[in-house]
Amino acid sequence: MKSEIVFVREYGDASKAAKVMRAVSPDNQDAPDDTSIEMLIEGGSLVVKVASSADLPSFLRTIDDLLSCIQVAERTLLKVE
Repeated sequence: MKSEIVFVREYGDASKAAKVMRAVSPDNQDAPDDTSIEMLIEGGSLVVKVASSADLPSFLRTIDDLLSCIQVAERTLLKVE
């Protein structure tokens, strides 16, 4: 069974969205072979698409890890600015 999710994080600024994307992109390279993660900037938003043929618990762990990494990047960005 294939699981997919698309979520959007709005920053109101393409530069901020790009910084978050760059911060988490290296982690995405280590995603499981049966999982694809695509990230793109649309206006001031970061759009994240995740698709996986892994079992549901594995898919959910991947999403949880990705959201945690995004949250750390966002907090770091706030402190740097």
